[in-house]
Amino acid sequence: MPGKYDKLQQQFLCCYPVKKMAWSTVKLPLSWEDQQELIAATCGHPMNKRYPVRRSYLEAFLKQLMHLLHDQEDVHDDIYSSLCGPMPDNPGATGPSSSLYGYKHYLLEPGVHITLRESKSFVSEGTTGLCTWEAALALADFLLQHRDLVAGKNIVELGAGAGLVGILLKLPALGLKTGQVLLTDGSEPCVQLMRENIALNFVDKPAEERPQAEQLNWDAVSEFPWHSHAETDLLLAADVIYDDSQFDALLGALDYLYTRRGSGLETLLASTVRNVDTLHKFMTQLGINGYKVTPCANVSACASHFCRDHTAAVQIISIRR
Repeated sequence: MPGKYDKLQQQFLCCYPVKKMAWSTVKLPLSWEDQQELIAATCGHPMNKRYPVRRSYLEAFLKQLMHLLHDQEDVHDDIYSSLCGPMPDNPGATGPSSSLYGYKHYLLEPGVHITLRESKSFVSEGTTGLCTWEAALALADFLLQHRDLVAGKNIVELGAGAGLVGILLKLPALGLKTGQVLLTDGSEPCVQLMRENIALNFVDKPAEERPQAEQLNWDAVSEFPWHSHAETDLLLAADVIYDDSQFDALLGALDYLYTRRGSGLETLLASTVRNVDTLHKFMTQLGINGYKVTPCANVSACASHFCRDHTAAVQIISIRR
């Protein structure tokens, strides 16, 4: 049965911006029992107990909640203990950088979720790929709404980062019926993180039922052991064209892959619109190189499976040649 704090729970577990959370669903004054129920649904959720969100986010959430309750005489002890208590150990995290990571839990539908270990910083270990960006959420939403695009397809994701999209594609509970899913990134820390996240979400699943993760440098795409993987039907990429210094390497990789596969290959590219000129420059380069670009419609906020900031413009295109 749906709970009164389901939306706040979904937002908290994926670290949705605190100021934008569904605080209007909290009807004041909150009884002692309601406060206890709210904390149990968020900070005290079993997923957060086992794989905690980052400390700074937890503190921001609790401070916002306490601000909401500032006119009430009785504030539940669980709120204070959540704010002042020690954080759980970071399971599975080792090495000096383990404190730089936290977890996010994406609740997709009843009984179906993805848990990702992600960097607490947008830029970490020399890469931006150690956390999930808005375009990846938009692309995942798009694929869930257009399941025919992935059914039976062997899929390669470029610049897969923390691994959200590829993990989603192979989740048995979602029934997307994809072929082989290969996640790639040029950053070794990203590939290691993807492998950790795959293991986290596919416990006791054999290798053939999991996505695979490998390092792939775009400027050395021809050296990758493609013969060890199924023939690619669909390329995916999210937030990979924010830096025009990478355009030549990416276009070279696309050219190699389309030459191998021919007209049977399609690419779905999702990009957050940060700089219109940068996007336009890449679209122009695609046209010069003989690609046909078709815009795709985004998933509306009311149909989204994710807690997303829909004010951030994301463009999804289909690329064929």
